[in-house]
Amino acid sequence: MKFMYFFDNNLKRYVMYGKRMLHPQETGKYEAGISCIREDDVNIWFYTKNNKTIAIDAGHLDFKGINKEFKKIDIDGKKIGHVLLTHSDVDHCGGVDRSAKNYIFPNAKVYIGKGEENYFGGAVCRMIKAGIPLKNPVRLRKGYRTVTDGEIFDLDGIKVQVIDVPGHTIGHVCYIVDDKILFSGDCLAINSEGGYSLFDFFTQNPELNKKSLRNLKSIIEKSSVEYVCTGHSGIHRLNEKTFAHIDKSAKSSLRKPFDPTAPKSIVS
Repeated sequence: MKFMYFFDNNLKRYVMYGKRMLHPQETGKYEAGISCIREDDVNIWFYTKNNKTIAIDAGHLDFKGINKEFKKIDIDGKKIGHVLLTHSDVDHCGGVDRSAKNYIFPNAKVYIGKGEENYFGGAVCRMIKAGIPLKNPVRLRKGYRTVTDGEIFDLDGIKVQVIDVPGHTIGHVCYIVDDKILFSGDCLAINSEGGYSLFDFFTQNPELNKKSLRNLKSIIEKSSVEYVCTGHSGIHRLNEKTFAHIDKSAKSSLRKPFDPTAPKSIVS
């Protein structure tokens, strides 16, 4: 197993235990056509309109119990026609990695930011820890489509707008769906005080992420977005707190957790 998958599946739960950094939404159906699956520390999001459903991100590789989670929200992964990936990290792309034993969206077209292709050939490492370059092991099946900043397109009657938000990863993107929902991936961490730049430990270029968040904020302020669906902080109504602290990185420790209401363990 590649190291980043090994870390995601076996080590991350111990590194993060008790720090209450991540607070994903529980599996369920929510308002405005939004539903989600919780895979331990991360969410797979869905948006349904006129009996058509798209997915945003694809969770962990071969997550145990995923079929049970699909049943809770009455969604069949085989019927999903489109999957919008915010970025290529193992906890957001595992379900559609070509190595997956349980490829959760077998009939879907996969979309991902153009910049993320830099990782696929291995020329660019995802991060450097203790002086060791760590490569992203995710590889997508042939036929995926890259998206670029400012693109607007229609998926089964659902409007999708792409916004480049590099920083967490090189080609991280956010999606505004039907002008009302922002799927923000891993650029934002939100607690009761508002939104922060995601934790530096997981972010490839924290300063670039903050710059990107300032741009994202200016776009959202001119939009009609009502909801923000994050990768690890659940769903939130857009308000004055959403981008309140984006010039600061989220921080968490055993003594001072980022979100005291978050689960102690990331394992659900």
